[in-house]
Amino acid sequence: MTVPAPPTPLVRLISNPLTVWSGSVVMIVGIGWIDFFSGTELRLFPLYYAPISLLAWNVGRTGALAAAFISATAWFGCNYLAGMEFSSPGLWMANTLVLGTSFAIVGLLISTLKVALTREQELSRTDPLTSLLNRRAFYEEGGRILALCRRKNRPVTLAYMDLDNFKTVNDTLGHDAGDGLLRIVSEALRASTRPSDICARLGGDEFAVLLAEADPGDATVVLERLRRMVSDRFASMAVPVTCSLGAIAFMVAPEHMDKMVSAADSRMYAAKAAGKNRLHLEVEGAGGD
Repeated sequence: MTVPAPPTPLVRLISNPLTVWSGSVVMIVGIGWIDFFSGTELRLFPLYYAPISLLAWNVGRTGALAAAFISATAWFGCNYLAGMEFSSPGLWMANTLVLGTSFAIVGLLISTLKVALTREQELSRTDPLTSLLNRRAFYEEGGRILALCRRKNRPVTLAYMDLDNFKTVNDTLGHDAGDGLLRIVSEALRASTRPSDICARLGGDEFAVLLAEADPGDATVVLERLRRMVSDRFASMAVPVTCSLGAIAFMVAPEHMDKMVSAADSRMYAAKAAGKNRLHLEVEGAGGD
């Protein structure tokens, strides 16, 4: 799970849907009044694209279409009352329809762009195979958790997990089977941790878990549950796959993730050297750089 940085009061205000809706409607009404008082010769319809874009970006397609309709209605009403004339009533309808369509197209394009950018940001932070965080996102989110634990003077535990016999599965059953196995392991990670914890695939068959505000006792319970889930899930395979877990519990959260990852990685190798399929957890009494 990701732990986003808490938004500032200003960000919360401008991202509030009610604020966006009311602000956009006020903008449209204001533009309409300017359009009315400026007369029929000055073309101010491009100003309507601002509130349309605002709603499209923050609310999505529904907001884009609603803003396009309100803007087209405002344009029609203000210019009609201002005395604009056409040779036939049908031209009023045609012009309003064309303008409203252009408003809607621009709004839909902006909302589609927002969705694409959001999706791209998610992909840049997510491992495509398991949908866990990737290494970069793990370090970013982990840094926030460490800062929170330092402020609250709470412990934090990081575990580094490597799958035992995974290479044999890839070599004998193929990479598709290996990919399926990694997905199952990612599900076990999610099932055995809390929403406040973060899980990541660091590469290959290596995973990491950062347990927020978890002392050695709490961390042991969580990580042993994870180890058993993996072991039990693949016990019937011709080459049973298990996991070796190295963990380091800091009673005072360190400043940087690098120290924790390096320490947990070395404990993971100690677990493998001791016979695999086990947890090796140590406690660090003081934090630091």
